[in-house]
Amino acid sequence: MNILKKILLFFIPIKFILNKYNPIFVYHSLGITSNFNVNIDHVDLKTLEKQLKYIQKYWKFVTIDEFVNVKNKKGLTSLTVDDGYKNVINEALGVFEKLEIPITIFINSSTFKGKVFWRDKVRYLIQHKMIDKFIKSSKLFNENDINNFYYISKNPKFNSKQVEKEIDDFISNENLKVSSSHNFCFDSEKYLINHPLVTYGNHSANHYVLSSLNKEEQYQDILECKNFLGRFDINRSNIFCLPFGGVNTFNEDTISVLNNLNYKTLLLTENKLNNFSIKHKINRIMPKNLAINFFLKKLYLKQIIDNKI
Repeated sequence: MNILKKILLFFIPIKFILNKYNPIFVYHSLGITSNFNVNIDHVDLKTLEKQLKYIQKYWKFVTIDEFVNVKNKKGLTSLTVDDGYKNVINEALGVFEKLEIPITIFINSSTFKGKVFWRDKVRYLIQHKMIDKFIKSSKLFNENDINNFYYISKNPKFNSKQVEKEIDDFISNENLKVSSSHNFCFDSEKYLINHPLVTYGNHSANHYVLSSLNKEEQYQDILECKNFLGRFDINRSNIFCLPFGGVNTFNEDTISVLNNLNYKTLLLTENKLNNFSIKHKINRIMPKNLAINFFLKKLYLKQIIDNKI
């Protein structure tokens, strides 16, 4: 960020944002340390608490369902957590309790069967420098995809089920030790707690790129997680959280499936602030480990500029 832009951001009053937009936050891994060195959206607890305390000065935290349903959204915000990393319950819950902030955790139900989250398999291959070898055995990818594999592997042009199968076959053929010890996401019902601050929601069974699947595959993946959540005495969200959250990761089939399953609101992750009238598609922002005040002001300035172009 250049000096001039930093100075400009410094002088933007946070109330400008408060009077025009609602920031809806999304986190992933939250804890003392991260399980991976790269390509993981991890925020440590000290940073998390600092960010949340700042946000509480200007906005009131409510559940994402309450945010969607309330008519006057001014001054409201919500905190969502994707993928159900264990450290959210094991380590970060104390921060939310201390600050009395409600959270909604959007889970992938397949990990409760002992399945390792497929994005963590991708991270495993990258961290252990196995991508070159994997690409040589792949029928989907080529050598041009090696350096950018983390992002290429979630491109909608590649069916995510096929991508995961190729990865699983490679792991098996290479006899790599990827097992339950690498399941960093919820793998036990003990993580589904009946707690006044904790709500759970549908993030699909497998976190595939839905637009890479056919309509029936999408239906089954969303329905499986919906049915799983329905078995438990927990606070449940009526909102669907889109895996990966980009506008290219869902399509008309996705919307049709969600309507059939009675999901009326879709959560995106486009790093955009919501205006007060947005209802059926909610944008979320991912602060990661950034200074929250400058992060919000930067997004605000970008949207003001974009809306005038």
